[in-house]
Amino acid sequence: MTRAGQVFRADETNVGDWWCPPSRYFDLPDPAVADIKDLDLDTLADHIVVGGGGLISANFDARMARLAAARPRMTSLVAWGIGESLVNDKSGGRVERYDGPLPDWLQAFDLIGLRDVGHGHRWVPCASCMLPGFDRPAEIRHPVVVYEHKRIPIPAEGAPHRSNDGADIAAVLDFLASGEVVVTNSYHGAYWATLLGRRVVALPSLSKLHRMKHPPLLAWHDDWRDRLGETFVYPEALEECRAANRAFYTDVRRLQSA
Repeated sequence: MTRAGQVFRADETNVGDWWCPPSRYFDLPDPAVADIKDLDLDTLADHIVVGGGGLISANFDARMARLAAARPRMTSLVAWGIGESLVNDKSGGRVERYDGPLPDWLQAFDLIGLRDVGHGHRWVPCASCMLPGFDRPAEIRHPVVVYEHKRIPIPAEGAPHRSNDGADIAAVLDFLASGEVVVTNSYHGAYWATLLGRRVVALPSLSKLHRMKHPPLLAWHDDWRDRLGETFVYPEALEECRAANRAFYTDVRRLQSA
């Protein structure tokens, strides 16, 4: 039986979840994957890498705690590019930054890399920054595009829309690159648009949009159109994210080889 060394939310209907595991981009032992939503501890390998994705969430808390409790049977346990998603409004309302404690189960991990800043842990953004599509972004074709979470639509007429439904990363990156400004309520929408060199407006119906290393402009439905001039780009973001992932990979392999 092949044992899984990579644990993430293996959801082909959410492009961010599907393309976030670091085993897609780095050579890791036991690259077989296990879905955190349907986890069988008896099928796991000795070295476990968890991530990426918003796994610090009420949706996954019991499963992550169960995985952490099984740490004594493992050789190493690593969190790579996971993030906080503890406050959400699925109806589309605005939420503020989460400033509370992170779950105790994080203490079971041998190495922690969070995609968020300000929680007191090492910053390691989503490994999807290693995708080659960021090196050759498509041309801008629209002044504004809207990229929405599939369960939280954004009411914005007059601009092309796309959601995070599905697994077609090439089509998503093409869409995001096509906008001079990307308006989004999706974490990966904001992250990927930034890496593509686009200006980003984030509508925070999810707390995870508040702690990005390269923060988007946080606005709301009633004022984002008037604030497009406040948006900005981060030319250094792509290389910073890739460098952080390469350095973390070195430390992960050192840990796994010890």
